Amino acid sequence: MTESRAAVFVEPGRSLEIQSFPVPAAVEPGAALCRVRMATICGSDLHTIFGRRQEPAPLILGHEIVGEIARLGPGLTRDGFGRPLRVGDRVSWSIMASCGDCYFCRLELPQKCCALRKYGHTTCTQAPHLTGGYAQHVYLFPGTAIYRIPAALADDIVTPANCALSTVIHAVEAIGVQPGENVLIQGAGLLGLNLVALCREAGAAAIHVTDISSPRLELARRFGADRCWNLAGDAAEDSVGRMLELTGGYGVDVAFEVCGAPQAAADAVRALRIGGRYLVAGLVTPGSDMALDGNQLTRKCLTLKGIHNYHPKHLGAAIDFLEHHAARYPYAELVGAVFPLEQIDRAVEAAATGRFVRVGVRPNLS
Repeated sequence: MTESRAAVFVEPGRSLEIQSFPVPAAVEPGAALCRVRMATICGSDLHTIFGRRQEPAPLILGHEIVGEIARLGPGLTRDGFGRPLRVGDRVSWSIMASCGDCYFCRLELPQKCCALRKYGHTTCTQAPHLTGGYAQHVYLFPGTAIYRIPAALADDIVTPANCALSTVIHAVEAIGVQPGENVLIQGAGLLGLNLVALCREAGAAAIHVTDISSPRLELARRFGADRCWNLAGDAAEDSVGRMLELTGGYGVDVAFEVCGAPQAAADAVRALRIGGRYLVAGLVTPGSDMALDGNQLTRKCLTLKGIHNYHPKHLGAAIDFLEHHAARYPYAELVGAVFPLEQIDRAVEAAATGRFVRVGVRPNLS
């Protein structure tokens, strides 16, 4: 194949355009070319398509991707686990490519690299063009962490791992969840569902989840949440009070914001015990001002931490987690519909309904 078809985002409110791009004839040292097996539609992709966030256009969206190695550049012989890489291997890779030597890379923040290139967020106007998942091929730049996928993990289970699961593995590592602790998770989207599973495996005593969607909260229960609170219903006013009662009046040990709602912060500060910890990961829209009572933050001796994306090692941990634990949770139900590339607009419409946690696109579906 000398050309690769891709769905291109041009501007908000306009259908994605199916265009063709040349497949690179050569792959530079440390790089790879992958044939896309599946990409899934993340909420951030929908924000771009509907004009709620700005990205450089024209653009091939899609950063949750699983592919097969079609070509390997010189020097790229092993994956992030240290295992041999070969043409034909089924792989996933970090959401970004980093230089490894700049100020932020040296601080172990490669996701903030001064020369950062993010898949699904890089304009397709310049070669190698193919930098997003809604395409038949993706070019992986040097500095991308690539991981072979175990045969037992199906594409639809592992495809979203290089976004949501990797991010919340970072979150849990950053703030800590100890056996016997009480946890509040604000949001039952894919970040929240993965957090429920992670906290369950970490030995949390009780996991509380808040959201405004009954179907999402029911799925959170099936992932292992002990108590779910629908903030669009009767639980809105008494949820924090009930959490305090259920913890003997002390409050939860740790809370995670993964809902994207700034007003959630006030509830978390109230729900946390003295000495509690709060991790913010979902407030990625400019102007997400949190109404925090500094008196509460101070007098309760709270820890507040924010994270964005993840270190490449967290993707390796995500794949390992799925290999060992996915069968215990309803991961196989998260991708609720799959479309070929030519039906990308139907896929976007299906994703926008909110009926499915993820919608898949198979660019090479024949």
